[in-house]
Amino acid sequence: MRSRKYAALLLSMSMAASVAACSSTGETATTTEAGNSNVETQSEQSEGGADTNGAAKESNSKLGFKTAGKELKVNMDFSEVSDSLGEPVSYFEAESCAFQGLDKVYTYSDFVVRTYPDGDIDRISSVELKDDIVTTSEGAYIGMSGDEVKGLYSGYTIEGDDTGSMTVKDGDTKLSFIFKDGTVDSITYTAAE
Repeated sequence: MRSRKYAALLLSMSMAASVAACSSTGETATTTEAGNSNVETQSEQSEGGADTNGAAKESNSKLGFKTAGKELKVNMDFSEVSDSLGEPVSYFEAESCAFQGLDKVYTYSDFVVRTYPDGDIDRISSVELKDDIVTTSEGAYIGMSGDEVKGLYSGYTIEGDDTGSMTVKDGDTKLSFIFKDGTVDSITYTAAE
């Protein structure tokens, strides 16, 4: 389990670095960690929304991650659930490459939530489960076999297998499982294309 947490930490750091790489010259990202007072200042924030016609983007999927009595879904307003999650272990923000405003990464002890700006709203772009302590709403967890995952999602569209990756799709959400030696090594909710 320690190696999975280390791998998840490295993945989170690399994704945060890729978000920072999108920032224009003269802009800096803000990173905070629990107990760490080293915070870089951030330049002016852009205003505006991700959706050019101003329409709200709500999930039309049954797929979601439940924690602290709340369900997190792709494209939902993060402020609806953020207070119930408590303080993140670390926080990162940077100018968005795709939208006006800030992309944000909230790292909790067992999962990571990434958001994108949609006007004044921060919408969930992805949820990544980091260890076997947490499960999907249907009960999938890191360390589970591919056949067990298929059994949990038999009513959904499934692509791939346990030799590399498997994707479960429903509505605007895809749930991706990465396998190592036939067992789940990574679980991530993202928007379906």
